[in-house]
Amino acid sequence: MEDLDIRMGAEDFAYYSQVMPACFYRLGTGSSDGRLASGLHTPTFDINESALEIGSGLMAWIAIAQLGQEID
Repeated sequence: MEDLDIRMGAEDFAYYSQVMPACFYRLGTGSSDGRLASGLHTPTFDINESALEIGSGLMAWIAIAQLGQEID
């Protein structure tokens, strides 16, 4: 895990959370050796494919945890 500097980015996702419970997180897609270090919206972007497994696993875990709270 890496702490990032505070940024003043804009994100419309916050509006969704006014209607439904929401969770927003940032998942890094680079590699620890710096080989995959291009920015997201660039022609040289490449993804560390293990981020896909981590991201989908995290989303599944959050969904199951939320469902468990609603059942109790």
